[in-house]
Amino acid sequence: MSFFKNLTKPLLGRADAGSTATAVLESPVGEGQKYRLDTVGQVCPFPLVEAKQAIKALAPGDELIIDFDCTQATDSIPHWAAAAGYPVTNFQQVGDASWTITVQKA
Repeated sequence: MSFFKNLTKPLLGRADAGSTATAVLESPVGEGQKYRLDTVGQVCPFPLVEAKQAIKALAPGDELIIDFDCTQATDSIPHWAAAAGYPVTNFQQVGDASWTITVQKA
């Protein structure tokens, strides 16, 4: 299957635990769109592979919010973003073994 099944547009906020609903909001005028890529449950290297594919489809200034629970991706995604010249605008642990990182396409 394609990574597009996990990519939503535009998306801000986070679904409540146990909920499949997400808050869909417009980005302010003049700012890039925010997209969420849910890779929770995928083993490495798939969160990174899907992030690389997803960011190709974004316009410069858009942000990709990647949710993941693969520990190796805590290193591989930030390293890839830095090497590609994409700023990381947010990176936080959101659970015992889950993280979210926001990468902006430059």
